[in-house]
Amino acid sequence: MTQRVSNNELARSMQERILMKSKSKDLKKTVPAKGVSLRRVLNQNKKIKKTVKKAANELTSINEVLNQGIKVNIPVQTIKEAITQNEDVEHKVARAADDLHQVNIELAKEVDEQVVIESELADTKTDLAEVRNDLSKSQAKEEETRKFTLQDALTGLPNRVLFEQHLDHGLIQAKRHGRGLAVLFIDIDKFKSINDSYGHDLGDKVLRMVANRLQSFVRGEDTVSRWGGDEFVCLLLEVKQEADVSRLAERMVDRIAAACELNGIVLSIRASIGIAIYPANGETADILFKNADTAMFKAKGTEKRVVLFSESAFDSSVTSGSSLHKSSSQP
Repeated sequence: MTQRVSNNELARSMQERILMKSKSKDLKKTVPAKGVSLRRVLNQNKKIKKTVKKAANELTSINEVLNQGIKVNIPVQTIKEAITQNEDVEHKVARAADDLHQVNIELAKEVDEQVVIESELADTKTDLAEVRNDLSKSQAKEEETRKFTLQDALTGLPNRVLFEQHLDHGLIQAKRHGRGLAVLFIDIDKFKSINDSYGHDLGDKVLRMVANRLQSFVRGEDTVSRWGGDEFVCLLLEVKQEADVSRLAERMVDRIAAACELNGIVLSIRASIGIAIYPANGETADILFKNADTAMFKAKGTEKRVVLFSESAFDSSVTSGSSLHKSSSQP
């Protein structure tokens, strides 16, 4: 059987890859810190603007004083004080210019780092998308493998494991709700001679043909399975009357026997069917299988090739007429 990696293991592997590529742990610490740092730089920028604005107002006042000194006689001391204030304001503006230059450098750095973070986040989103895609493929592969392990490779029918699961579930429901169910054991007569005479390739086609014809008789809730080799089994749920099951089995035999052409060879296949019904012929899966198998071997010597298991005795005719429920006559 193909070795498979569980979804949990795959998820852990993908998560490690994401952490290594995007350094998400660092991002979780960095993003808030960068946000705080960026706010600090912007606040500094606002303070510098206020300083420059205040300096501009002071320069305006000083210029007004100096202009007045040209028009009227203002004391020399006042003019000297105005010039000194002017120099102080000029120093403030110069410092503000230097601070603004430094702020712009820091702001550019913050923007560059923010671009890097956004790029890393974009890479993380890409990695997450890859993880989802890988997980989806893994789940599809797991479903395909599960289906393969429960399906007969040749016919595509449920295999023995899945049939037993359906039967166990059907018995639980039948006991809970007081319903009947039927197990049909179906064997292709003289199938070995077909393989020996025409080869296994044609024998496989015969098995697929029988599988398709059997499936055409059952409802969606019923199950037809290839039991192995040239044997098939059928599970019919919510059986009301035994006679209906027998008639359905006879129709199956007739349909399988209808002439078919395979590889240019016309064949008429004969099959024998044994029937066991819950609860009259057994209350467990093992007993039902055993009794249906016994009835199938008895059916090989009958004209209709269909026998319903009977505790009392077997004869060449099919036991019929015993009602499990008084309602509908459908199996």
